[in-house]
Amino acid sequence: MPKIRDDVVRAVLDRARIEDVVGEFVTLRKAGMNMTGICPFHDDKHDGNFIVRPSTISEKNHGNTYRCFVCDKKGGPVQFLMDAERMTFPDAIRWLGKKYCVEVDDVPLNWTPPPPKPAPPPLPRLELPRSWVKRTMELAVPDKILFLYWFSLLPWSDEQLARIRETLWTYCVGGWRDGRVVFWQIDHDGVPRAAKLMKYMPDGHRDKERHPGWIYNQEGCREACDPDNHEIVKPLFGAHLLKRYPDAVVNIVESEKTALVMANFYGQLDRQLWIACGGLKHLHLDSMQPLIDQGRKVWLWPDKDGVQEWQQVADKLGADNVQVYTRFFDTCWREEDGQKADCADIIIRMMTKGDQPREPEPKNDETVSVAGIDCVPVEWNTDEPFLDPIEYIDPRVREWREILRNKFNFNKRHNGTTDNNPDAGNTSDS
Repeated sequence: MPKIRDDVVRAVLDRARIEDVVGEFVTLRKAGMNMTGICPFHDDKHDGNFIVRPSTISEKNHGNTYRCFVCDKKGGPVQFLMDAERMTFPDAIRWLGKKYCVEVDDVPLNWTPPPPKPAPPPLPRLELPRSWVKRTMELAVPDKILFLYWFSLLPWSDEQLARIRETLWTYCVGGWRDGRVVFWQIDHDGVPRAAKLMKYMPDGHRDKERHPGWIYNQEGCREACDPDNHEIVKPLFGAHLLKRYPDAVVNIVESEKTALVMANFYGQLDRQLWIACGGLKHLHLDSMQPLIDQGRKVWLWPDKDGVQEWQQVADKLGADNVQVYTRFFDTCWREEDGQKADCADIIIRMMTKGDQPREPEPKNDETVSVAGIDCVPVEWNTDEPFLDPIEYIDPRVREWREILRNKFNFNKRHNGTTDNNPDAGNTSDS
């Protein structure tokens, strides 16, 4: 059988559109920037496991591809025909050439293709011993780990200072014998999958001369867990808390340090859970799919200069329950924080100087609630993160606002009012 010329193959691949090809065999529906359908490669009953990223998405963002997050079938137009219709590569090119009016050759398509080669068996997922978590956490003491020393000296209130140890243990923060801090990455089922080792300076900034290391690459650990013969999974930092706090709104920040600062500052993890992705490249559909499937309310917290990039990621995820949160910058950010500041930088400055958040200007799609507590997006019809830092610094303010909230909820229940005024519908003097 003659070989198809390379220039013909390139011409066919340039014209092939994954949404057209898959659409010949699968009913697709729009889901944000992506398309979803029933996976044709296994007995799929859930519309949403099979994702098609159309050709309108850039190649850098994996456009013109498909993927199933259950059976892990993935590829482009040619690979889909090879997997779904068991075509050989030449036959897939001929099929696409016929569809897109590109003359390939005179070989017919009605001959029986040879059976495909069996796929190699998948590697088992790397599972690290739970005893390693315990041993590193026993080394997590401020006089040995610079990060923990810096963390303990932040200008916390008495209440926040009292829960530092609880916060660090809740998030399974450990220490290494050379002074590095260990951020454990434990999945939704409580299985330790990875751990990032990072060196920090006394001022709380990361030592950029030392690249982050992974525990399975450390001397003695590599031989014990054999990462070369396992699939390495890197869950979000704090993912093991999702089952413990099923009703909490999930706030995703970039760095592990930021997640710990915000968690210890606000507390109340049953209401607001803080999780770190460890870098924007790790915020993808693989890591976010469990949150999307569970319908969890998820807020993405970018750095001040990263709003546009995070919004692009949110658009690519195409999930209504995942949105970018920028109101914090509107009320708390100042010029002195700089364009690269994240929410933890701002919180630390506010704690140090006693600064208060500004009153925001209401936008067209927002409504301001009582006592300046927060602006709630109308389309979500739910509570936005409760983010007034002063309430968490001064317990007297917190107590007073709790009284306001209880009074507001009482009036809503007994008078049927939806007004944002806590006294609406209440004509009594008490």
